[in-house]
Amino acid sequence: MGNQSNKNSFLIQGSILAFAGILVRVIGLIYRIPLNRILGDVGLGYYGTAFDFYNILILLSSQSMPLAVSKIISEKLQKRQFRNAHKVFKGALLYGTVIGVCFGLFLFLGADWIAYTVYKMPPVSIALRVLAPTLTVACILGVVRGYFQGMGNMVPTAVSQIFEQIVNAFVSILAAYELGAYGYTLSKVAKEAGVLKDSYAAAGGTLGTLAGALTALLFMFFIVWINKDIIKKRKKRDRTGIEDSYGTITKVILWTITPVLLSTTIYNIGNLLDNPIYQNIMVGIFHVNEKTNSASWGIYSGYYRLLTTMPIAIASSLSTAIVPSLVRSYTAKDQLAVKSKVTLAQKFSMLIAFPCGMGLSVLGGPINAMLFGSDINDTVVIMIFSVFTVVAFSLSTISNAILQGIDKLNVPIKNSAISLGIHLVILPILLIVFRLGIYAVVIGDFTFAMTVAILNSFSIKRYLGYRQEIQFTLVKPFICAGVMGIGCLVIYKLGMLLLPMNTTWTINVVSTIFAILIGVGIYGIVLIFTKTITEDELYAMPKGTVLIGILKKVHLL
Repeated sequence: MGNQSNKNSFLIQGSILAFAGILVRVIGLIYRIPLNRILGDVGLGYYGTAFDFYNILILLSSQSMPLAVSKIISEKLQKRQFRNAHKVFKGALLYGTVIGVCFGLFLFLGADWIAYTVYKMPPVSIALRVLAPTLTVACILGVVRGYFQGMGNMVPTAVSQIFEQIVNAFVSILAAYELGAYGYTLSKVAKEAGVLKDSYAAAGGTLGTLAGALTALLFMFFIVWINKDIIKKRKKRDRTGIEDSYGTITKVILWTITPVLLSTTIYNIGNLLDNPIYQNIMVGIFHVNEKTNSASWGIYSGYYRLLTTMPIAIASSLSTAIVPSLVRSYTAKDQLAVKSKVTLAQKFSMLIAFPCGMGLSVLGGPINAMLFGSDINDTVVIMIFSVFTVVAFSLSTISNAILQGIDKLNVPIKNSAISLGIHLVILPILLIVFRLGIYAVVIGDFTFAMTVAILNSFSIKRYLGYRQEIQFTLVKPFICAGVMGIGCLVIYKLGMLLLPMNTTWTINVVSTIFAILIGVGIYGIVLIFTKTITEDELYAMPKGTVLIGILKKVHLL
């Protein structure tokens, strides 16, 4: 039992990150309610567009940093090369600082060109300049987080993410309101004043991102400082006699970060390229005006993508935790442990992805109306696609991490590149030939992610001799989620018909919350009843022993 617990410890660490990720996104949802209302659909479009380009630069500079650093650190620690592990940390800090400064300067100095030429939205330039310093902070922050993740400790990253989001929320709302008011006063001409208001409000919303990242970085350096004695003692325990030069360390960092960076960039850049492709086609071919275009993109980025990224974040958390864990097992040539972790990570991810995606598909419109006060009719159709997006991105995210964990760093690059090529052909066809508008972007997203997941599955089979488990990882969770989805929809409809409330909004809120709570119960019962999840798997999960005790008391196990 102890060995099994040790093998599945990445689930505990992954769950810590997942819990933090869920909390971060709950805070994000809460603060986006007033923020979205301050920005409005047009301001939200400017805000989302600024973040689209910022996210491209984050991909190129820092998003792969924690994973790459954690991979190198875990390899050194597995070999008990404690001095080299700390050298990697210091070398990566220098690398992250240089990269971050370069990208920050590029965004600051190139903001006008990006806004005018790439997106055809001049008001976005102010928000881009506000985001520029965040790139430098994010690069350094990624290195420090990767250092602790490589040691198998996800708690500092989790806590720093929570602090980061709290500060982000507070500053974003306050700055959006104050800068929006300032922008309005800059001109007496109504039309111009409206544009300036939306532009400055969007810039205020991005200011919170910088403030949050700075807070997280200060916290992580504080954690390094209080652990300095432990780090020194660990270095003294190094009996390997192996100490790499900084030149060797630099090569290791570059050879690890580069393929992870390329893989992460290609994997995510399709979604980020969607915006300029969509904007240019809609404006250049169909002559849709800027405000209408921005409003449509605001609904997609501010409602649909915001909600669907919450469950996908759980897969990302598991991915972060599984890489150092897989590295240790793969370096130790423990094939049984490697395959066990692959199965458990995929199944745990799908047990979350299917019900979350299904819930958003059947209740997406009501959830948006409850949170943001948006018209249900504006969002209900687009939210139907949620289950496909959530499942596809969860599968592709976890499978990318598996390949990186078994040292096949170039394989996700190839698979993502093939999928991106297909995506870049499909999206213009859906926009120009089928005239699907914003729905073309949604369909293109999940077809890209599913192509990556399928190609990765073949690669995992090839390199590990691993046979993909279908019934308990995909089929049964889908059936259980389907039963839950039907139950949620029925409960919601009954609530809307029978509840004696004064306003439609109040009826919607009560019906939606009640349907979600009943849905969680239905899903849990169906999982146990169909034996989709076993007692051993429950033990591997956080507080699994407590959960098993409760289930046995009520005779569900």
